[in-house]
Parts: sequence; structure tokens; C-alpha cells
Amino acid sequence: MKPYYRKATVKDAILVANNLRKEDRMEIEGLGDHPLSLSFIVQLSSNTISFFDEDGSIAGIGGIVPENKHVGKVWMLCTPIVTRKPHTFVRHLKRWLNEQHEYRLLWNIADARNIFHHKLLKILGFKAIKVVHPPPHALPYYEIVKLCVPQQ
Repeated sequence: MKPYYRKATVKDAILVANNLRKEDRMEIEGLGDHPLSLSFIVQLSSNTISFFDEDGSIAGIGGIVPENKHVGKVWMLCTPIVTRKPHTFVRHLKRWLNEQHEYRLLWNIADARNIFHHKLLKILGFKAIKVVHPPPHALPYYEIVKLCVPQQ
């Protein structure tokens, strides 16, 4: 079986929450959230994705929470599986991002300590524009953005 992706489910969210990479767990907890809150984020998102490796193990989950007509808050959390073949998952994520035609801007914040995610975000076309210190712990996070200009 080839690595693949599909629409995420609450069950996927629970699997990822229970198998997060250490850095991803720290990112969630740094914002005062619990990993199991991921199941609620999946339900709030308009577009979700779960991506899997060749043996069907879940490597990560992501989505977009709409903020207004053309702006969305993009998010992604991964299990350690994603680090085995990151280029494979980047290809799937690029394809998925290119399918999100309704958004002109995607943004969020990413923990400054999560170096692996910063590499993935850069490859996916996101730019870090400033450092913010959100509550409750005031840890450094990068505000990241991606302009999504429709192809004509």
C-alpha cells in the first residue's frame, strides 16, 4: 500500500492525540490546551486531513478552521511516523493545500521549539512573520502565514 491521505475523523484525532511527537505535545500544552482537545478542533474545521504511511499507520492530522470568508487558521499535529519519510507526507500536504481554493490567506502560530514543523512549514510555503508570546505560559511562538492566490 502507498502512503495516502483522506478526510480526518474524530477517531483519527484521538489516535494522533495519544501518539503525538514530543514537540507537538509541547506546542499544544504551551497554549494551555490538552492533546485530546484535538477531537474538538477536527469538528470545528471545515477541511481536515489525516495522512498515513504505507502500512496504514497514522502519521498526522491537520485542517483549517475558517475565520472569515477568505481567511483560515491552518493547523497540523504529527506522530513520530512523519519523521521517517517527511518528503512523502509533504507531497500529500502540498496537494491538499492546493485543493483549498476558498482561502486567500492561511495563518496560525507555531511553537518556536518545534524545529521539525518549521522545516515542513517552510517547504509548504509558509513564512514566519513575527514572534508572539501567547498566554498562559508566554512561550515564544512564530506567527506563520501563507498567501493563497488563485491560479488564473
